[in-house]
Amino acid sequence: MTDHVAASPEDQERLWVEQAQAGDADAFACLVEHYSGRIFAACFSFLGNRQDAEDCVQDTFIKAYRALKDYGFMASFYTWVYRIAVNTCLDFRRRSARQPQISLDEGIETDDGQVVFQVADHAPLPDELAESNELRNLIRTEIAALPPMMRQILVLRDLEGLSYRELAELLDLSEGTVKSRLARARQQLMRRIKKKEKSVWNNLLALLV
Repeated sequence: MTDHVAASPEDQERLWVEQAQAGDADAFACLVEHYSGRIFAACFSFLGNRQDAEDCVQDTFIKAYRALKDYGFMASFYTWVYRIAVNTCLDFRRRSARQPQISLDEGIETDDGQVVFQVADHAPLPDELAESNELRNLIRTEIAALPPMMRQILVLRDLEGLSYRELAELLDLSEGTVKSRLARARQQLMRRIKKKEKSVWNNLLALLV
């Protein structure tokens, strides 16, 4: 019988992984249950479609199960699975004929609570709401039009909130390279939006810089 008691969350995770690597299906089910909500949120932020995100979550954990023997605890299990999820989403996009869409303001219920994908607007005043809604729509459109690498790093940092260290680990880059690429992605997004809507330039600086 799987032992589900450990001294800390890190110890509990390691115990589940070790038991799953030894063939304990219940232990792997515990890992899936523990992380599926966060992985779904990540996939949804990339794909903007609930069904596509659910399909990618399923594919992610299938791939993780098949590759579990190769997991060597060099990174956290979540980071390892997250990397698989990102690659699964990118593969899905390459296969899909649909234009990718990223929803920044649709609330999604997960096991960890509601996830709202939007750029923080620092609680706009009522008379700013109309402009903020217009701004979010503009940001959503322009993020979706960015090159894949720029779109990916913006989603991971500005929507998913990953740290520079986590991004570096996830993308196999140095933190300096991550910061450089993120800066270029933000600058590209700013240039695109500035061409479309000069009147929101100052608001964009407050939201994204």
